Amino acid sequence: MALPPDLVAGSATGSIFDLGYRGYDGPRLGRRHAISTLFAQSLKWTFGIGRGGRAKIAPFALAGLTLLPAVLAVGIRALAGPAAERVSPITPQNYLSVVQTFIAFFVTAQAPELLGRDQRHHVLTLYFSRALERTDYALAKYGALLCALALVLLVPQAVLLLGIVFASIDLGAGLGEALPLVLPMLLSTVVAAAFFSGIGLVIAAFTPRRAFAAGAIVAVFLVLSGVVSVLVVQGQLRDPFRYVALLDPYALLDGLASTLFGVAGRNVSVTSSGIDPGIFAASAGVVAVATLMVLILRYRRIEA
Repeated sequence: MALPPDLVAGSATGSIFDLGYRGYDGPRLGRRHAISTLFAQSLKWTFGIGRGGRAKIAPFALAGLTLLPAVLAVGIRALAGPAAERVSPITPQNYLSVVQTFIAFFVTAQAPELLGRDQRHHVLTLYFSRALERTDYALAKYGALLCALALVLLVPQAVLLLGIVFASIDLGAGLGEALPLVLPMLLSTVVAAAFFSGIGLVIAAFTPRRAFAAGAIVAVFLVLSGVVSVLVVQGQLRDPFRYVALLDPYALLDGLASTLFGVAGRNVSVTSSGIDPGIFAASAGVVAVATLMVLILRYRRIEA
């Protein structure tokens, strides 16, 4: 039987008891630990880890769809041999364009979850009441989604490179073909992941409702891209109106890949506008940085 707490003071109107509460005297890990913990937790949440089974369906299904073209390309290369480049439409140079819609849907599914849930449940006050600052919160969420997208993109591209190496008759020739592609692949992946993450998270930061955020993200990547491409192709725009092509998010990604890999652009907004692909590539980088700045400013001013 538990003993009653010691009576510290008493009167006719009430009593004060010593309940034995102690202050925390353990290690205080501070701001850096708070940021790394939030980043790691957000990265897990992006793939549904630590959540219910239904939360894992969308990220892993879309990651699988992103990997599938690489597996098909490796299979075609193994069967076709030297003729694979003429047979297979999937190459490391255009892989980003092949899977960009899957990545857009990945962001559509996961960006609202990373930010909207905290706003809907009004827990931002708890985050900001401790060592974590508002900028730290934005950077941790941005970094988590960026790393998740980079992982989803790098795995299939690594499969493509391994397919090039091991499908070659001469291992040295295979390495000679694959190694020059590594740096452009890494750069394009990081910029593309930052591009998708920035746009998705900025939209999600301004509306806690998941359906609204998802609809707006789809509209930016799919609807806006389609409208701009129609305007550029059908309108046969001249200066300065042809620069409307820079509003096509998929054109920016295509320009990024074509510039880094040194190949011709494939997107119709790039080829029909007559704008140098390097301008599209630079615009993709600008969007990635600008959206991060907007996200930080949003959380500096958001009501917690």
